[in-house]
Amino acid sequence: MRAPAMVWTMFLVGSAACAGPGRKDEGPRHDSDSAVVPAAAGESPGAPQGPLLVGTTWRLTQLEGKPAPLGQDGKAATLELTLNGKRVVGFAGCNRMAGTYQLNGDSLRLGPLALTRMACVKGMDLERGYVAALEHTRAYRLTPQGLELLGEAGSLAQLEAQ
Repeated sequence: MRAPAMVWTMFLVGSAACAGPGRKDEGPRHDSDSAVVPAAAGESPGAPQGPLLVGTTWRLTQLEGKPAPLGQDGKAATLELTLNGKRVVGFAGCNRMAGTYQLNGDSLRLGPLALTRMACVKGMDLERGYVAALEHTRAYRLTPQGLELLGEAGSLAQLEAQ
């Protein structure tokens, strides 16, 4: 008599959970795209931490040191680095954007970015400046205020968790 597929699935899941993390000779595994934010100097590793870089939707608050305007329909520009696939998505001020990212330590590169091609009454200037800042991003910093994108000459944009 054959066991139903559900029983086998539960058996396999239960077996995997009981098997533990792997062989004893395996050291800890590190992923350069980890969404874990290391504790700041002097902070206990168990202390509550802010939003994670990857998997959080970020809202643009400052662009080139000035308060960021709102885009079309009064919407703020956004950015999200997805947990799977090294994809970046967001709203640029008029159009939706998507692309890829590379994350290695505090080094961050965004792009190439593709945007839908709608023309908007409001948000086009914001979009041009925001996309340029994203494409010039070389590093990031998580701060108590949120996320800061850094270029070769310093701060390009500041965002807060949405």
